[in-house]
Amino acid sequence: MSIPNPAGMWGRPTYVDRRAGLPDMGASGMGPRPLESTDVDRIMACDDALALAELAAYARSYFAVGGSVILGVTATVALATLGRRGAAVAAMVGTGLSATVVMEARRRARQWEAIAQARLTVLAATHTSV
Repeated sequence: MSIPNPAGMWGRPTYVDRRAGLPDMGASGMGPRPLESTDVDRIMACDDALALAELAAYARSYFAVGGSVILGVTATVALATLGRRGAAVAAMVGTGLSATVVMEARRRARQWEAIAQARLTVLAATHTSV
């Protein structure tokens, strides 16, 4: 069994295609790459609201990975109910590992999303007409 291609699993970030100078948050089994100060600088310097909105939306899409934890808990309960203790323990361990990956992916993605939202807020505040 091979590990799926992260870009195929997570989707390719389209905001990079806009060539707005935004950094590529990447994709991996652990979610986006860790945010660096240079990434924050590039995001906060961007004036393309559409590219920023796409970056925020892409980061937000990592919220859906939480479904794997729900599936693991359901499998653990079902196996325990059926009396398959060994399989239930294995499912429980798998769920714990999955939860760790999900938390890290969502933590990283939330950092990217927060910076994009902060920049969009600044742009909105400076471009409002009276």
